[in-house]
Amino acid sequence: MLEYIAKLVKTWFSMPLWGQILIALVLGMATGLLGGPKVEAIQFIGLMFINAIQMLVVPVVFTAIVCAVISIDQIGKMKKVISKAMFMYALCMALAATIGILSALLIAPGSNLTIHLPHTSMIAAQTMPTFTQVLVNFIPTSPVAAFATNNVIQILIFAILLGVAIRLTGEPAKPVADFFHAFSKVAFRFAKIIISFAPYGVFALITYVFGKYGMTALLPLFKFIAAVYLGCMMQIVLVYGSLLAVNRINPWHFIKAIFDAIVLAYTTSSSVATLPVSFKCAQENLKISKNLSGFLLPLGTSFNLNGLSIYLSTATIFAANLYGIHLGMTQYATIVLTIVFTAMGAAAVPGSALVVMGAVMSSVGIPLGALPLIAGVDRFNDMAQTATNVIGDLFVTAVVAKGEDNNIIEDEIEAITQAS
Repeated sequence: MLEYIAKLVKTWFSMPLWGQILIALVLGMATGLLGGPKVEAIQFIGLMFINAIQMLVVPVVFTAIVCAVISIDQIGKMKKVISKAMFMYALCMALAATIGILSALLIAPGSNLTIHLPHTSMIAAQTMPTFTQVLVNFIPTSPVAAFATNNVIQILIFAILLGVAIRLTGEPAKPVADFFHAFSKVAFRFAKIIISFAPYGVFALITYVFGKYGMTALLPLFKFIAAVYLGCMMQIVLVYGSLLAVNRINPWHFIKAIFDAIVLAYTTSSSVATLPVSFKCAQENLKISKNLSGFLLPLGTSFNLNGLSIYLSTATIFAANLYGIHLGMTQYATIVLTIVFTAMGAAAVPGSALVVMGAVMSSVGIPLGALPLIAGVDRFNDMAQTATNVIGDLFVTAVVAKGEDNNIIEDEIEAITQAS
């Protein structure tokens, strides 16, 4: 008996995180349906996990943004190519976040329900500010206050300005830059530790939700997945398709050329693991130079996360609907702006989307109690968003290559790539 238990434990800890979370979701549903209201006492474990996620938001987002700004200095010689690519990254991510909002408003996952999720870490609701008040509130009067209140927008602005100051200072600021790079690694390791407890937090809150509400809790999850997939399809067809056509690249031929990368991205849910196939598709099928594709595709995995942007905005609207929170145009604009900056700082750590999601929700005053529900179906959404990310990386690379003379910039890119 002990040997069998030890084998189960070994199997459990050898599973990928998404597998553990999926099993926790199913077990939580079953336990809640069988136990009924008697199992509601387990909710406190889920609340502890939500608080831990909230605890991660400031250190992870702050250090990631500072390091992202500092790292731009390493590729400063490629101003024309990088500026064009970064502009397209920001534009595509803003469009993706907007499409995610539109998709969620269209399908309305989580609306008209009476599920009472925990209101942990909710920022107090405020009256609708004017546009000028929003702009003024972007600048923190005190970074300490911004950190203490988890004011994500102000933290982002402070992080960007600090990163720019470190970069402009140059060599004397190298110890500070090294500190932030090291601390960022520590913060993401910390995040990885907290995220490893996600299956237990998911199990606890899913058990609570299904114990109290039964099968009523299933429908919003299906609608949420549908909203994410719809948003990803809209991004691929409307944004990528139209911009490819504008740049005189046949969208259908483009999709056929990168099909292998799409399939691998969807099945592995990893943009990094898909990179070798993305390189092959770019160089052999799209005829993009080796150095240009080898430079921009890895850059895109960190800065061009369109699928994640759709996922984050859809999840935020989903959570708002569950809590019955009405969002206005100012809140939607805040969501888009927050996603563009925070998603670029997302780490390649399994489950890191939950940390970024917590930052986005907090920016518009939405509690984080819906995170375990979202985490439970994260794997299904992760496949769609990763495929969308990879298509977006290849899309930007193809458009930049179309507008530039690869031969002129190839030697410069090669020199920078070798130096880094």
